[in-house]
Amino acid sequence: MHKRIYIFILAFLFFIGVLVLQLFFSKGNLFEQKKIEHLITEYEYKVDSLKGIIDDYKSEIERLQNDSLYKEEILRTKYGMSREGEKVFQMVK
Repeated sequence: MHKRIYIFILAFLFFIGVLVLQLFFSKGNLFEQKKIEHLITEYEYKVDSLKGIIDDYKSEIERLQNDSLYKEEILRTKYGMSREGEKVFQMVK
């Protein structure tokens, strides 16, 4: 009877040992899973921020296509353009 108990205990300890080895040292161990979860969270944050940037660009494109006053403002401020026959005075400091 005692021999069966010892064999059962040894088999149980062997099973626990194999389980621990699998959890910590196998290909998909706990450390790798935590690292991958962190990477997933980081990439999800990047995707969300890029979606926001894309939405901003889409609204900018729509505004440039539909709002002529905004287009004119951009051309005047960024590119220094003026209407034909218009005099432009540039202030010098």
